Amino acid sequence: MDNAQLIEEMRWQLRQIEDRKADNQRLLSAVAPERCVTVVAGPDGVVSEVRLAPEAMRLDAATLSRAITAAIRGATIGKPVEDYEPYDTVFDV
Repeated sequence: MDNAQLIEEMRWQLRQIEDRKADNQRLLSAVAPERCVTVVAGPDGVVSEVRLAPEAMRLDAATLSRAITAAIRGATIGKPVEDYEPYDTVFDV
């Protein structure tokens, strides 16, 4: 195999890796983000605690941010803002 073939093979492998990485990111984004965030708020609506499950670290920043925001809003106003119900959100402590 000459250098040109070797370089082309390496480029092909890199494209394969990038494709798999993109596929994995799509799969991780599909993980239910509501299962990754828990927010505890008192009866006055003040947030006393935000907990992140280990799975939360696999989410991209935008998805995690939306999950945290939805969980906080769900805990403080009593209903989720997104289409999903935040998991383990405690409304009154």
